Amino acid sequence: MIVAFDPKKERETVAEWLELKSLLTVKGNSSFAYLKILKNGLHRNSVNSFIKHSNLTKKQVSRLIHVSERTLQRKSPDKPMDINSSERLIELTRLFHKGINVFGKKEKFLAWLERPNKSLGNSKPIDLIETSIGIDLVMDELVRIEHGIFS
Repeated sequence: MIVAFDPKKERETVAEWLELKSLLTVKGNSSFAYLKILKNGLHRNSVNSFIKHSNLTKKQVSRLIHVSERTLQRKSPDKPMDINSSERLIELTRLFHKGINVFGKKEKFLAWLERPNKSLGNSKPIDLIETSIGIDLVMDELVRIEHGIFS
């Protein structure tokens, strides 16, 4: 069964997983709302919240958002991350939202992320999502799975 994309639910997930209550008050298109948030940058509490919700390790997340673990630990809670790391964290949250919806359970999605995937060049999806292009590839694969197209 294909679940229709619901931008409101995605935005709610991003707001919850990254502790961005202000995201829910921004009117209009979700992409513009994300851009507005990115202009100020995300803070360390957003990273910690993503780690808690995603069940990934701090090491995995630091690799995926291109910030060393040490920098994450030292970063002042009120000092924003750079725009690239902030954007990556939003992209990852959106990817997790999609994956969990496609597989029905976070545990199933996490297991899929760790398995080599033939249609992704026998790579594990988790190894591809440290770049925007990799996130796009994995997102495209999730859409194919959602529509019953297994490669």
